Amino acid sequence: MRTIFTGLIFSAFAFQAFAAEVTIKEYTSFYSITGKSTAELAHSMSRRGPYSLQHRKRAWATASRDMSYQLTRQKTKKSCRVKAVKVKLKIKYNMPKPSTLNGMTRRERKKWANLYRLLNKHERTHGKFYRQFANKVRQKLKRMSPTRTCRQLDRKAAAIVEKLGKADSLRNDRFDARDGRTYRRVERIYTSG
Repeated sequence: MRTIFTGLIFSAFAFQAFAAEVTIKEYTSFYSITGKSTAELAHSMSRRGPYSLQHRKRAWATASRDMSYQLTRQKTKKSCRVKAVKVKLKIKYNMPKPSTLNGMTRRERKKWANLYRLLNKHERTHGKFYRQFANKVRQKLKRMSPTRTCRQLDRKAAAIVEKLGKADSLRNDRFDARDGRTYRRVERIYTSG
């Protein structure tokens, strides 16, 4: 029993050390929309929604990331190696918010709640992918093999992050393309009378 307890304590400390090396901050901003029906709110979202650089048009909701990393290096006479890695990730969700729900029927309010839930679920999935990306960056940078110079190490790190960033963007693009089911559900919700 004592061995299991000791292992759990060690695991908890190991997790805390890992978590300290990846700092994640998430926040949500809202843009105002107007309408007395879900269809009107959807039309307002199409006009007032945030511009998506990825899709090159206005979106109903977006998730974006801003990631940075810091390497602590150890230089010897013959090489430079990674001693520690810190990754900071900021995730911003931009979601619609009706200026008022007054004047909407109970049925329309329920449809709006369902629409918002689906949008939120979709954007939070992007957020999950961003968190996985940040953890993967940390793991890959931590495992980098030593190089002759620290400049080479920095270039190698930048190349790794760029490659992982492209893979993350592709993953998010594929998710958007695959998530047609959600889009069809959203369309049914706001167009049904």
